[in-house]
Amino acid sequence: MKHHFKIQTHGKFLFLIMSTISLILMMFLTTLIWWFVSPRLHSISSMVAIFSLTVLRLFYISVILGIVSIYLSCYLSLTLSFLNKFIRLSITILFPINVFLGKFIGISKDRIRTSFVHVNNSFLNINKHNFANDEILILLPHCLQNYDCNLRITNNIDNCKECGKCKIMDLKRISKKYKVKIAIATGGTLARKIIVQTKPKCIIAVACQRDLVDGLLEVFPIPVYGVLNERPYGPCINTTVDVDKIEDFLKHFIKEKK
Repeated sequence: MKHHFKIQTHGKFLFLIMSTISLILMMFLTTLIWWFVSPRLHSISSMVAIFSLTVLRLFYISVILGIVSIYLSCYLSLTLSFLNKFIRLSITILFPINVFLGKFIGISKDRIRTSFVHVNNSFLNINKHNFANDEILILLPHCLQNYDCNLRITNNIDNCKECGKCKIMDLKRISKKYKVKIAIATGGTLARKIIVQTKPKCIIAVACQRDLVDGLLEVFPIPVYGVLNERPYGPCINTTVDVDKIEDFLKHFIKEKK
C-alpha cells in the first residue's frame, strides 16, 4: 500500500499572479500600439487592418486559455491535454515578461524561476496514472559530484565508488533500488541527447533554478518533477539535493506490479 504523498507547491502563487499582471500589461500595450498603427493599416487596406486585428485577438485568446488552464490545474486539479499547447505558449510568452517586470518591483529571477518550478510540479499532483520503472529517468547535474573526485561518472554513474562525499552515492543506490534509469548531464545539449535516447515518460530533474526552468520549458508536456539543488558553496560546485524528495516521489509514482 502506497503512503500518502503530495508534491509541495506552496510557492506557485507568485508566478501565477505575475503572469496575470504580465498578460494584462501585454494586452494593454499591444492594443495601444495597434490603435496607433491602425489608421495606417486602413489606408493600405481595410482587409489588412481586419486581418491584423483578428490575429491579435486570436493571440490574446490563446494566451488567456493557457493561463486559465494553469489556474485550473494548480487550484482545481483539472487538466485537458488538448490545452497543453496553449499552456506552453502562455509560459513561453509571459515568463520573460515576468522576469522583466520583476526587476522593477524587486523580485529576483531565481524567485520567479522557483515559483515556476512549483507551478510545473502542480501538474504532477493531478496525474492520475503512475509509471513503470523503465519509464522514469532521474536526470542530475554534474555539479552534485564532489569537486575533488577524479572519477568520471558522466558517462556511467556506476563508476562512482560510493565514498559518501557527495549525494551521487545515495542517488545511485536509489536508482538501483527502484530500477529506474539515471544519468548525469554536463549541460543542456547532453541532457537533450539523454532524453532523446532514453525516451522517458517521466523525468525527475535536479538542477539550479535557471537550468531547471530552461529544461522544463523545453521538454513540456513530458511530466517533470523539478527538484532544486542546494548550493552551500555557490553555483556549480559541490551542490547537494534532498534525496528523500526523490525517493518519496518514486514510492508514490512507480506503478505497482500485479
